Amino acid sequence: MDMEQRDYDSRTALHVAAAEGHAEVVSFLLEACKVNPVPIDRWDKNPMEEVLHFGHHDMVTILQDYQNKYNPQEAPKKDKETAENNLGGLL
Repeated sequence: MDMEQRDYDSRTALHVAAAEGHAEVVSFLLEACKVNPVPIDRWDKNPMEEVLHFGHHDMVTILQDYQNKYNPQEAPKKDKETAENNLGGLL
């Protein structure tokens, strides 16, 4: 299942969990699901802004730590290499 799916306002599960103060869900989405920590919704807000707006300051560190180590380029590179290797076997 794609854990980065968006609703009609372009909000992700991470947006909602951050806004509601569900630290365990935020941690699960970041650490286990490896979702993008800075998706932008319809109002140009990201989960960090939701945490700050709703006063869930205990989750700032969770989001910051993950943002510091998040590298979205790793997954596409791995997928590209796999695709190239699969194509190489066909030639």
